[in-house]
Amino acid sequence: MSFLNPQSIAVIGASTDEHKVGHLVLKNLLTQGYTGEVFPVNPKGGDILGKKAYTSIGDISGFVDLGIIVTPAETVLELAEACGKKGIPSLIVISAGFAESGEEGKKREMQLKDIMKKYKMTLVGPNCLGVMRPSGKMNASFGNILPPAGNVALLSQSGALGEAFIDSAASIGLGLSLFVSMGNKASMDECDFLQICADDPETKVIGLYLESINDGQRFLELARNIGTGCGAQGSKTPGKPIVLLKAGTTEKGRRAVSSHTGALAGSNAAVDALCIQGGVRRAKTAEHFLDLLRTLSHQPALPSRNIAIITNAGGPGVLATDAAEKAGLVLAALSPDHEAALAKVLPPTASTKNPIDVLGDALADRFEAALSAVAKDAAIDGAVVIVTPQVMTPSKEIATKVIQTRKSNPLFPIVTSFMGGEGVREARDFLHKNGVPNFESPETAVEMLAELRTDEPNGNGAKKRQIPTSTIRAKKAAAVLQNASGLLNEETTEQLLSLYDLPLPQGRVATTKDQAKAIAKEIGFPVTAKISSKDILHKTDMGGVRISLMTAEAVGKAFDEILKNAKKNAPKADVAGVFIQQCFQPGSEFIVGALKDPGAGHLVMVGLGGVYTELFKDTSFRVAPVTIEETYPMLSSLKSWKLLMGMRGKAPLNVDALATLISQVSLLVTECPQIREIDLNPVLVTENALSVLDAKVVC
Repeated sequence: MSFLNPQSIAVIGASTDEHKVGHLVLKNLLTQGYTGEVFPVNPKGGDILGKKAYTSIGDISGFVDLGIIVTPAETVLELAEACGKKGIPSLIVISAGFAESGEEGKKREMQLKDIMKKYKMTLVGPNCLGVMRPSGKMNASFGNILPPAGNVALLSQSGALGEAFIDSAASIGLGLSLFVSMGNKASMDECDFLQICADDPETKVIGLYLESINDGQRFLELARNIGTGCGAQGSKTPGKPIVLLKAGTTEKGRRAVSSHTGALAGSNAAVDALCIQGGVRRAKTAEHFLDLLRTLSHQPALPSRNIAIITNAGGPGVLATDAAEKAGLVLAALSPDHEAALAKVLPPTASTKNPIDVLGDALADRFEAALSAVAKDAAIDGAVVIVTPQVMTPSKEIATKVIQTRKSNPLFPIVTSFMGGEGVREARDFLHKNGVPNFESPETAVEMLAELRTDEPNGNGAKKRQIPTSTIRAKKAAAVLQNASGLLNEETTEQLLSLYDLPLPQGRVATTKDQAKAIAKEIGFPVTAKISSKDILHKTDMGGVRISLMTAEAVGKAFDEILKNAKKNAPKADVAGVFIQQCFQPGSEFIVGALKDPGAGHLVMVGLGGVYTELFKDTSFRVAPVTIEETYPMLSSLKSWKLLMGMRGKAPLNVDALATLISQVSLLVTECPQIREIDLNPVLVTENALSVLDAKVVC
C-alpha cells in the first residue's frame, strides 16, 4: 500500500505561512527524518522551507506515491482529479468541509469517492489528521510529534483523540507501527485498514477508536480471521489481537423501537456481540484502551490461569489476590523444591506461599529470588510484581531484576505495579522503556495479565461454520412476506414461523363472541384470548390478553372485555378481532428475538421472558447467523442459566430445545432480511418441551 511506505510525497497546499496546516505537514515531513522525495505544491510557486514549490501537481516530472491535499474543501475535487490524471495511487485528504458539514459537504464527498473509483486510487479521509509511519520516520500529518516505532497499529476515527494517544505513547512505553486518522471514511473504512494491518509485518496489535462501524458483518469476518492469523487474501500470519474503543453507545438519540428486543438491545448490544464473536477485546475507557495496547504489544501469551503475585506489602497483595479471583486467575502453589529454595533467601517472617510477601524492608535480592522461583516453576505461567516505596526500597534496582527476568524468560509474562509517585517514577519509566508495562494499581495489573490468557480464547475464531441456509425455504418465506409491512397478522406469522419449524399453539381469530366460543371448544380448554391488531404490539399493557380460560362463558366474557379495552386504550387501532389460542401448563418463560441493527445486521437475542423481560433485562445478544453450538455460550452467560440447569432440586429445563430455537430464529432473519424486529415472548420451557406462546414479527 503506497501510503504506508511511500518513496515520494506531494504536499498539495503547502504554505509559507507557518500557522497553516499545509506548512505544518510539509515541515513534519522535512524535519522528522523522512528520507523520501517531498514535493511542495502551491500555485504561487517559489521556495517553501528550502524546497522548490511546484505550481501544479502536473509540473512534477517524477512519479509520486502519495498526495496529501490540505486546501479549502471547494478546491479538493479539482485537485483530486489532477492527482488521478498524474497517476498518484494514494491520497490523504486532510481538508474539512465534507459530509460532516451538511448537505453540500455530503454531495462533495460523494463526488470525491467517484473520483477515487474512476482512477482506482486509495483515499484516507477527508477531514482527518493524516498518517504516521514511525519506522520510516514519516509524519504525513499535522500532528506535532512522531511516536516511537513499535508494533501497535492505531486506527482512529478522531484525529484529536489519536493525537492525544500519540502524545502519551513514549511515557507509557507504547510504540506504533502505524497511525491512521480515518476521518470521514469516505472511501476506506475501518475494515479496509484492518485488512492492511493484517498483512503488515510491522504490526502485532491493532487498536481501533471508532464512532461508527460501517459494515458489521465484514468487520466480524475480518476480526475472526485476523485474530487467528488469516490475513487478507487468505495469507497466514501470526494472530493479531484487536482492541476496540467504541464511542457513541448510549441510548440518547437512538431511534424508537417497538419490540421488547429493540428496547433491550440499545446501541451497545451490537458492539458487544461483534466483540464477543470476533474475539475483539473491548476497552471500557481511553485509559483501559492504552493499558490493553501496551500490555498486548510487549507481553507473551498467558497459557493458563496459573499466576504468582510477588509483593513487599500485605495490603496491595490482598487487593491483587481479590482481583485475581475476579479475573478467573489462580494463585498456584510453588513446587516444594522452589518453595524451599525461596525460604533460604527470605527471612522467616516472609511468606513463601502465593502471594509471595518479601516484606517491606526487601531489597532487590529478595525480589530476584522470588522472580527466579516463579519463572522456573512449571506450575506458574505469569507473574504480577507489586512494589510500594519504603525508605529502604531500591525501586530502580528491583525494576532491573524484573527486566532481566523477562529477558531471560521470553515466554513468561510479567506485569508490575510500582505504586506511588516520585518514589517510583524513575523505576516506572525504566520498566516502560524496556517493555514491561507498569500500572498504578495492583488490580489493574492483575486485570491486564488476565487479558493475556489464551487457554479460553475469546470469540469463535476462523474455523469453518456450518450455517444450514436453504434457498428453497428462503423463496417460500419471501412469498409469505411479499408486500408485508409493519406488524404481521397472526395468520402470516404462523405461516412464516412454520417454515422454520417454529409452530405456534393452535388458534384462530374470532370476529364475534359466538365464534370465539366455538373456536375455544374446537381447540380444547384451557385457552388464551388476545386482541388481534397490527397496530397493537404490547397487548397485555392495554388489557388485551386473558389466559387460562376454562369455559365457553369465560371466553365470551373475555371477548367483550378485550374489545372494550381496545376501544378505550387504543381507539385508533385497526382491530381484526380476538385471537383464541391453545393454552399450555405453566413453565419457565424466556424470550427469543431479533432486531435489525443498522451497522451490524440482525442481532439475535435470548433472555428471561414474560413479565420479567424488561424488569431484569437478563439478555444475551449475538450477530446473526449463529450456529447451535454458538447459542450455548449465549445461554450460559445469562443470570437465569441456573434456572435452566435446575434450581433447588428441580429438574433441568430443555436447554437443547431453546438453543435450537435461537439458531432457527437466526436462520429466519438471515434468509428474510426485510424483517426489522421479531419477538417470541413468552417461550415456555419445561423439562421435556418448549412452546412459543406468542410471536410478533415486524417488517
